[in-house]
Amino acid sequence: MRANFLAATTLLATVASAAPFNSSSPPADEATRFSLIYGFPLIPFAKSAGDTLSIANATNKYYHMREIAGPLDQTIVRPNVDTLYSAAVIDLSHSDIVIDIPSIDNDRYWIYPFYDLYANNFANIGSTTNGTAGKYLVRYDPSKSKEIGVHLCSHIADRGADEGCDGYDGYINAPTPYGQLIARFEAMNNSTDFDTIHQLQNKSTIHLATRSRLGDATAPQLGPNMLNSSTYSGDIPTRIMQMLARFAPHNPPRNISDLPRVNRMLKTAGIDKGHYKSQVRNLTTVAQTAAQKVGVAFNQPQNVMNLTHDWQMIAPAAQGEYNTNYYMRAFMANWGYLALTAQESLYPMYAGDGDTLKLGADEAYIFTFSGKPPVMKQGFWSLTAYNAQKYLIENTQDQYSVSDRSGLTYSDGTPVYGDDAGKQTQFQVLVQPADKEPPKNWTSNWLPAPAGGGQFDLTLRFYAPEDELKNGSWEFPVVQKHKAITE
Repeated sequence: MRANFLAATTLLATVASAAPFNSSSPPADEATRFSLIYGFPLIPFAKSAGDTLSIANATNKYYHMREIAGPLDQTIVRPNVDTLYSAAVIDLSHSDIVIDIPSIDNDRYWIYPFYDLYANNFANIGSTTNGTAGKYLVRYDPSKSKEIGVHLCSHIADRGADEGCDGYDGYINAPTPYGQLIARFEAMNNSTDFDTIHQLQNKSTIHLATRSRLGDATAPQLGPNMLNSSTYSGDIPTRIMQMLARFAPHNPPRNISDLPRVNRMLKTAGIDKGHYKSQVRNLTTVAQTAAQKVGVAFNQPQNVMNLTHDWQMIAPAAQGEYNTNYYMRAFMANWGYLALTAQESLYPMYAGDGDTLKLGADEAYIFTFSGKPPVMKQGFWSLTAYNAQKYLIENTQDQYSVSDRSGLTYSDGTPVYGDDAGKQTQFQVLVQPADKEPPKNWTSNWLPAPAGGGQFDLTLRFYAPEDELKNGSWEFPVVQKHKAITE
C-alpha cells in the first residue's frame, strides 16, 4: 500500500514520524527538508479549494454536489461514493461567518467537518459528535486566546456575547483563517433519498457576520490568484516553498506552541517576508533526501496499527488531527486528503499482496468477512475500488463499491442486511475485472476491478465505527487471490 515518495510531479507521497529537529538554529538542508514536509498539504489545498472556488465563485459559499461521484469526476483522489457533499472554502481573514445546520433524522450519518489550511480536522458537528442543529459562529482569533474547536452553548452556563453564544447554538474557533468545510450526507443510492439530501443541502447556508472582536484584517482575502498553479513554479518542491512563503505568515501551525520552531525552520530554509530564496545547493536533492529519511514512517508503531489477516490502519492518533506530526499530515494529504478523525471514520488498507493490488486478466480476489462490521446505529461501511490513478473504475454496471446498503447476500442468496439484524455469518465479496462478469449468484457481491486486469487500489471505510474497529480487535476479512469466476 505504500506510495512512491517522490515522483516526477509529486513530492512527499509517503511520510512518517521522525525524531524532533534540534531546537538550535538548524542548517539549511535540514530546515528545507522540514519545510517541504510541513508545507506539502498546501499542494492539495490549492487544487481542492481552487476547484471549489471555480464553481462556487466565492469563499464562504457552498458548492452542493447533487450526485454521487463517477469515473469522470477527478477533482479529488479516492472519491467517496457513499455520501453527497457540500463544499465551501472558508476565509475568516476579514469577517466571521455563521453556518446554519438543518435538523437531520437520527438514522442518517451526517457530518459538517471543518479543516484548517493544513488539513487538520479540527472541528466536527454531526450525527455522532456535537449533533445539534442550529446556527454556529465560526471565527479566527490571531491572539490565540480562544480554545480551538466546537463549543456548544448548551454546555456553557453563561450564553453571553463574551462566550460567542449571543443568539447562537454554538461557536467554532478555527486555528487558521483559511480552511475548508466539506459536509457529508449518507446517501441511500436512490432518487427519493437524493431529493431528501438536496433539501438538507439547500437548508445549509453560510453568511458573513460582523467580527466578534475588534481589529484589522488578519490576512489577505483568499482568492483564486493565491491558489492558481500558474503563479508558482512548475517544480513541485519549489512550489511548496513559494506557497509556504505566501500562506505561513498568516496561518500558524495547529499547535500554536510550535510556532517559534516552525518560523525558525522556515526562515533558515529561505522563507522570509513573503518570499522564498533557496538556501541549498540543489533543492531536488534535498527533497529526495527528505523522501529517504521519512519514507519508512508509515510503518512506525505510533502511526500504524497492524490488524488481522494482513490489514493495516492509520493509528487513530495519527489521523485527521495531526498536532505536530507533520509527517503523517503530509502522508494523509497525499493518500487521503481531508480525512476525518478516527472517531468519525476509519480507512483500513489491505497490505498482504505487496505494495499494490494487481490482477491478471483472468484473476480475482475474494474477500471473506467473518460477519458484519461493527458500526454505530448511524454508521455504515463500504469497500470501494479505484484505478491506478486513484479514481473510480469505469464499468458498465456503474458499480463502484459494495456496502451494507448495496444488497449483499450470503452464499444461500439471503440478504446480509435483511430482517435478521443480529445474524453474524460469513459472507464474501468478489473483486475481479469489469469485463469478466460473474454468475448471477455473485452479482450483488461483485466489485469490478479494471477491465483486462492490472494495478488498482481498494479503500475500506467505516463510518461511526464501534470500539472493536478502532482498537483493532475485530477480525478483518481474509483476502485470497483466485481464478476469475465466470460460471
